[in-house]
Amino acid sequence: MPLMAGATKGAWHTVPVFNQAPLEVKIGTYSEGANPDLLFAILWNDGNNNRLDAVRIPAPYDGTGITSTSLENTATLFALGDICTDGMNVVVPYIKDFNLEVSRYNGNSWSQSTVPGTTTNNFDNADCSQTSDGMFLSTHDLTDSKTEIYQSTNAGGSYTFYGRYTSSGPFDGAIREPYASNFDDRTLMGLNQLPNGQVRVTHTSTAGPSPNFNHTPIELLAPPNGFTFVKEGGARFNGAGVTFTYNSQGTARVVEFPEAGPFSVVERDLGPINNTGSQFTFQGGAVFTFFDMDNEPVTTKALWGDYWFFDSFNGAAPTAVDPTFPLSGIGGPVDVCQLELTGEYTQETNLVVGGPRIGSDGTDLRMRQVGVDSVFKDGFESGDTTAWFATCP
Repeated sequence: MPLMAGATKGAWHTVPVFNQAPLEVKIGTYSEGANPDLLFAILWNDGNNNRLDAVRIPAPYDGTGITSTSLENTATLFALGDICTDGMNVVVPYIKDFNLEVSRYNGNSWSQSTVPGTTTNNFDNADCSQTSDGMFLSTHDLTDSKTEIYQSTNAGGSYTFYGRYTSSGPFDGAIREPYASNFDDRTLMGLNQLPNGQVRVTHTSTAGPSPNFNHTPIELLAPPNGFTFVKEGGARFNGAGVTFTYNSQGTARVVEFPEAGPFSVVERDLGPINNTGSQFTFQGGAVFTFFDMDNEPVTTKALWGDYWFFDSFNGAAPTAVDPTFPLSGIGGPVDVCQLELTGEYTQETNLVVGGPRIGSDGTDLRMRQVGVDSVFKDGFESGDTTAWFATCP
């Protein structure tokens, strides 16, 4: 595959999905398998309270048949995390009243619950990752300065404490820790910051009855000195490990961390993060590695108001910027995933972005075809069918 082939291949298509401006947005799916309904979890403010809605977008994701369900309505609602889907079960983690909360869809209806063990202290971060050993909710205990992880082995039906380690969190002024995992190889990774400013990657296998956390230093920044704004981060599995992106004192930084040792990382400084956009005074970030139909990684895209892309695990490869990215300079939250349209002879790979509506209040889905496609040699590999497949997250 040529370097970053077709990275600006298709025109952007915009689909309005929700008529409120997002403070945070995450993309997931309502089910696994072909033609899943997309889920946009949108945290927004009604002028008094923060609210959380689940927006359901059925295939072919053209704006038809969209519905929304109100999940939460309260003043202290924040830190929306990545969505986990197991079969027909969906888990959306977030912080409510400084407790770790989940909204769970069981295939028929939504319900809310507080994760046991998070009601005494104050928590300020939430995320969800999956391995073959279950769902893992990661959070930050602001009171005790610890990252804490909770495990579910029944698709989010219940949780037990899994492990903890020292860290600073977003309300300390540190990086909001992103988590990602490899389902098959049972690896769990997070990028966190210590009180002395040290940024590190924490990783463990989930194969045993308890975690064995290992920490690899990345860079030393100034010690966190209290909350001014959330220093966002994002993480995704990239085929050979995890790609992290985070706000490194106003610079969009990328760390590609291999799953197997030796743990030699590839690091990139992408450029400045503009927190004074035309519509929002903050900027979220996201990262995603795109795979071809042979499940080989092709290109990684990091979105921070700008749209950067580069070859995965190739530190010598150049980093490019897509000047057509419609959210450039707007500010606000962003999330990204991959949609594949598979037909009898070809596969079309699409980038899906969730973010704010330009020029007015609202949340939009933006989709474009990207150049990481493979071509079937005959019709036997796919059969005479056409279907959408999603990787979100």
